[in-house]
Amino acid sequence: MLIYGYQTSHLLTEPVEGSCPACAAADSLRMSVFGRYAHLYWVPLLPIGKTGASECRQCGQVVGAKEMAPQLRQSLRELKQRSRAPWWHFAGLLLAVVGLGWALVANSNDERANQSFITLPHRGDLYHVRTSNGHYSLWKVQDVAGNAVKLLANNYEIDNQTKVSELNRPENFAPDALELTRYDLEIMLEKDEIVDVERPGSE
Repeated sequence: MLIYGYQTSHLLTEPVEGSCPACAAADSLRMSVFGRYAHLYWVPLLPIGKTGASECRQCGQVVGAKEMAPQLRQSLRELKQRSRAPWWHFAGLLLAVVGLGWALVANSNDERANQSFITLPHRGDLYHVRTSNGHYSLWKVQDVAGNAVKLLANNYEIDNQTKVSELNRPENFAPDALELTRYDLEIMLEKDEIVDVERPGSE
């Protein structure tokens, strides 16, 4: 179940000029500003505005922004301009930015590793290949001789890229190898026909 909504937190309280509209006590009013923030699973995501209220220290009457007289409403506007949302109101947004940055770095590292593995193939490397019908399968490097790379094709396909490693069983590979050049493999990587390269023991 997705739990989301908004909450408020206190930002600022200051005394304001004027008399209480209820008890007429002079200089007894103070104004508070509260920041609203959206949350997801109670983690603050980002600020979504401010609200406020006045309170009389003499009689305790609280007046919301919509019920305020024009003079008090102007004081509230000025106080809102001077108040700032705390950093933690942006916590979810900051986490999302950090997560995106981490994902970009990880993806860049994966791409460099794939390029390196294709340029210098090793026996036992596993190529995650995209098949002509949009499914995924495996090729295993059987041998490397100069520019030639011998590969054993897997006899099975799967429609989920993240589960393609489940096909890595000795009995699933064809007995006869196909032969490609390193240049052929580089072209396949560029065309996203090879979507990932596993090198056992490289992690």
